[in-house]
Amino acid sequence: MSSTSSFFDKMKKAGQSIVDTGAKTMLKTDVVFLEREIKSRKQNFGVEVYDLMASLEKDKQTSIEEKEGKIRLAFDAARKDIAVIRAKIDCKKEEMDEISRKDNNYSVATAVGGVGGGSHAMGTNHVIVQGHPDDLDH
Repeated sequence: MSSTSSFFDKMKKAGQSIVDTGAKTMLKTDVVFLEREIKSRKQNFGVEVYDLMASLEKDKQTSIEEKEGKIRLAFDAARKDIAVIRAKIDCKKEEMDEISRKDNNYSVATAVGGVGGGSHAMGTNHVIVQGHPDDLDH
């Protein structure tokens, strides 16, 4: 029965590995699209500011300070939009790191005889470890 249980554990881990790889690939794709969105927003900002400056150059009624304020508003809006997108990218990267950490935890647990939380004795010579190897007490 132990070999059957071992076989199913290996299949479960292989399946989880495939799911995790797919999830990481999807997250990487999301990051690429978000980076393109940042580039697009910067390009739109350039067009917006160019058009704004062209119209302000013709406007003799508005003071320099007001003109600068309008340009500043355009910049602040673009900066805010880009910050939101960067936050999304950071979240995606954190998710990828979490998947990688989880993969490392499975690898460590498999190497020492099991999977689970904390560090527990199992039988006479099996230890279940969760965490990064560098975090273990030596």
